[in-house]
This record gives sequence, C-alpha cells and structure tokens, in this order.
Amino acid sequence: MRWIKNLIRRLGRWLLWLIKATLLAGLAGALTWLFLQGWHVWNDHQQGELVQVKLVSQTAHVNEEEIKALLKPQLGLGFWQLDLPAIRKLVETHPWVARAEVSRFWPNSLRIEVVEQTPVARWGDDALLNQTGEIFKPPQLAEMDDLIQLSAVNPEPVEVLTMLKQMLALINPYGLHIKALHRLADGSWHAWLVNEDEWLLPAQDTLPDLQRLLMLYGSIPHRDNAKMRIDLRYRDGFAVKWLPNENPTVSDIKP
Repeated sequence: MRWIKNLIRRLGRWLLWLIKATLLAGLAGALTWLFLQGWHVWNDHQQGELVQVKLVSQTAHVNEEEIKALLKPQLGLGFWQLDLPAIRKLVETHPWVARAEVSRFWPNSLRIEVVEQTPVARWGDDALLNQTGEIFKPPQLAEMDDLIQLSAVNPEPVEVLTMLKQMLALINPYGLHIKALHRLADGSWHAWLVNEDEWLLPAQDTLPDLQRLLMLYGSIPHRDNAKMRIDLRYRDGFAVKWLPNENPTVSDIKP
C-alpha cells in the first residue's frame, strides 16, 4: 500500500509541475502576443498607416474631408513623427479657419479643433472681413450678400472697419443703416445707405460733420423716385444733389 501512496504523491507533484509549466507557457505566450501586437501598432504608426484625422469642433464652413485633403502630405509620416506645428499651420490655411489646435490621441488619431472666422463685413467683391479687420477669401460668398460692403483705394481694412462702427453708432438711433462704405484716395468717405441715399464725408472731422448732418437730415426734402447725394466736403456747408433712384445691388456699388 505504501508504494501506491508514493505513486499518488509523485503523480501529484508531476501534475502540479505540469500546471505551473502550462500557466507559465500561457503567460509567456500572452506576453509575446501583446509584444507583437504592440510592435505592429508601433510599426504601423511609424509607417503612417493608422493615423486618422478627427475634426472635433462643430463648424459651419469647415469639414473633415477638407482638412484631410490639406494634411495629405503630412499624413505619410509616422504617428510620433507628425510635425504638429506644421500641421496646425496647414489647417490654418483653410480660408474659414481663424486658428487651430492639433494634438495626438492614442492609439491612432490626430485630433483637430478649429475656431472659425466670424465675418462682419464684405471687403471688395471677393473677400470678407472678420471682427479684427483681417481679410479672408472663401471660395463662395453667395450667403454673405446681407453683409455691409467695405472697400478702400488703399488696403486699409482696420481703419475702414473702425470708421464703420463709429458711423453706425451715430446713425442707427436715427433709423438709418449703411449698405456700403468706401474710402477714397484722399482719405474722404463715400457711404451708401440702405434707403439709397449717398453721403460724401471729409477726411478730417468726419464724425463731427456727420453729427451735424444728422441734426438736419430729416428736414432736407426728398423727391419721389430720387435719391439724395449729400456732399459734406465743403468748408462752410454741404451740397445736395438728387439723382434717379436706380436701386443698385451691393455688387454694383462703385466709388
């Protein structure tokens, strides 16, 4: 009977050893598999195969496909080799992007946040101005016809936008609104109103002269089917000329 007990004891030790060996082999296999998977992911990142572009901002004029097209030259690099400052600059070349933030997101994504341009006026026939007076040129302006059109003989968008804001603050309480504003070569101003009247304002003392005009504007007689062109560029007064009211569109306005 003793030999049977010894045999059972030996078999138990062998079985325990076999279980331990099996567990160690399984653990080694799992670690090897994890290592190989990690190596493949790393290698793919180095080859630039798994990088996905995710636009995480809610935007009206910027979409993910446009951003991917801009970044195509950069996406051939590996995940850790991506030049984030260069990518940010590429994203900011999109006409509707005011600024962008770019970051890596493990394991395979490039996250992009953008702040869109906020148009406050049109600039000339083919561009827009943002709230700081910077010019940007989207390919389509069809939806921007309601914006005030600004222009200048010399490119001075900040000065023109500043003058517009000051003029609107003066005339809006009178129920008047500006359709377009142009700065002439001598620094004087040509304004078109929504009611089709036109004002020519001097380069110097523009706002004080405008205030004096507003005090008298309601008493100047209007004529049927005619608009007024009021010229304040005289030292001691102003001139009024009545013109046929042709009802031009903003795109037709020229100085």
